[in-house]
Amino acid sequence: MDPQFSVITERIDDIVLLLHVMMQMELPRLLNEHLPRHWKQQGLDWGWVIVIWLAYILSEGDHRKVVVREWVRQRRQSLEQVCGLEIRDTDFSDDRLSIVLTHLSEARTWQLIEQSLNRRTIRIL
Repeated sequence: MDPQFSVITERIDDIVLLLHVMMQMELPRLLNEHLPRHWKQQGLDWGWVIVIWLAYILSEGDHRKVVVREWVRQRRQSLEQVCGLEIRDTDFSDDRLSIVLTHLSEARTWQLIEQSLNRRTIRIL
């Protein structure tokens, strides 16, 4: 019997570079320090949802929520391998993205995230 192979083709464009830069910045961990996670929440934590969504926004030049789920679906294997995650189909639903936007829209939360990020940034004047 000849073994059967299946080939999955996904476009990765600049996504790998964007994700690696954000991972080097430890952005998922930093975001999770300041974003509340409900004790019943399943799936990806908010840090990873935001990082992958940012990769979409920067790669595609599009900030709409409605297309993110399909974009992730088309690149799921690549995203899982690069980030070391298991992505569920519901991780990037419009509802979840709306919830994370609500958390990010809180002024105090945003200030804390900016402060933490700025502490990790070197500035040369």
